[in-house]
Amino acid sequence: MRAGEHTTFMINFISKFIKGEIERYFFDLDYSAYVIEHFPYMEFENSELADRFAHTVDRAYERGNAIGLSDEEFRMEIANAFNEWSAQRDWTYFRFNKW
Repeated sequence: MRAGEHTTFMINFISKFIKGEIERYFFDLDYSAYVIEHFPYMEFENSELADRFAHTVDRAYERGNAIGLSDEEFRMEIANAFNEWSAQRDWTYFRFNKW
């Protein structure tokens, strides 16, 4: 199964953060706006995948900010949620096994 355009955008954005190409400060600035912009289309592209995004990656984002994780702990939290999200489908963009 191929991910749609908006899902792919979010995958690429989150992947850049996980790989360290985007600092937490800039990730925080952009994340909510990107979710507002792209999530409705993600639901249209594949509602099950969008729902799982909300229950993994978005939940990890909200939790990490709420409990005040350090930048590296937050990055690991997002990476783990991303892996959980991608493992639940027959597509896997890529995996992160070790930090």
